[in-house]
Amino acid sequence: SMLRTYHPKKLHRTAERNQKILEEIKRIFDENKHRYGVRRVHQELINRGYQVNHKRVQRIMHEAGLAGKRPKEK
Repeated sequence: SMLRTYHPKKLHRTAERNQKILEEIKRIFDENKHRYGVRRVHQELINRGYQVNHKRVQRIMHEAGLAGKRPKEK
């Protein structure tokens, strides 16, 4: 049951899921010439049937060193 407050297996499951999400993010990234920021990547994940929070997308992308190319501030 999911009511248990803590057990280490959950961490493993999350890591596995993050890995899947990361692979999809990289796919999205390559398909879009690395121009996608968190917002668009997140939207695309949802379009592809992933249920994921944008903060998680942000963290995964940040940890993987992926970020959309943004125009430089003048």
